[in-house]
Amino acid sequence: MDSQKSKTKKTAAIGDIYAVILPNGEFGAIRILHKIDSSYLLATTPYIGTDIPSIENEILKEVLIQNRFFYDNDRALVWVDGKVPKDVIYIGNIPLSEKERKIKCHSFHEKWDNSTGIEAFLEWRWENDRENFEREIREEEERYKKFNTIQKPKKRMEDDSFWSIISLLNFNAECEEEIIEPAVDQLAKKSVRDIKQFEEALAYKLYLLDTKEHAKNIGKYSYDEKQNYFSADLFLYFRCSVLAKGKEFFESTLVNPKNMPKDGPFEPLLSIASDAYKRRTGKEFEYITGCDYESFSNVEGWK
Repeated sequence: MDSQKSKTKKTAAIGDIYAVILPNGEFGAIRILHKIDSSYLLATTPYIGTDIPSIENEILKEVLIQNRFFYDNDRALVWVDGKVPKDVIYIGNIPLSEKERKIKCHSFHEKWDNSTGIEAFLEWRWENDRENFEREIREEEERYKKFNTIQKPKKRMEDDSFWSIISLLNFNAECEEEIIEPAVDQLAKKSVRDIKQFEEALAYKLYLLDTKEHAKNIGKYSYDEKQNYFSADLFLYFRCSVLAKGKEFFESTLVNPKNMPKDGPFEPLLSIASDAYKRRTGKEFEYITGCDYESFSNVEGWK
């Protein structure tokens, strides 16, 4: 393993292939398809095996297709920020084809960490160990709901200021970073206290939407007590989409859950405060809101 780790490449380039260690001890592989500053578009390949694949392996040119739980033939693509993790292993570089250079992605995972590339293992479990996989997810969700308590927000940004920042989202932009950029730029010009109060207001509004009735109205991914699986993450991203549509839509949806969007989840909303804080201070945003916006946090809303 020492010789494998020595192959780690600190500076990443488009076309680079890295082996990742999966939870079962085997190896998966990811490939860089695009790069903007310190952000990378990563594709998880279908490779999974006991050995690190050679650069000649044709499967490294493929993108994993996901079908577990709520996925429906979705490609395993994600934008990440940060440096190459120490535990990934550089294999080599496969230059992109013209078609690959045109691939676009609107999914953002924040940090490039050791969980990146785990999708190959999760898809393997879906195909080969689905019953246990589904049971573990259900048990995890039940534990999460059990230990949550009623929460109270801290000092929040005034509504007019909050919604004026949200109104800056540019949905005519081509990528998620550009969509939120005007909002990030405006918030970064404010004080650190304002940034925290923006995050507090955002978390509280997402918390208010975290109810069983709202979860029952997000189309084919809706919550159903009889089904085996409900994606807490996807429900959060649908709630983000409600806020991204502005004050009037949020207020109408809050009182009428049937207004919940049926498509177009918008995860990048969660990055506005952290991006603004980093731009304002040069440091990572480490702030805990009074209300947790993660799904099932609103105990009263799920009774």
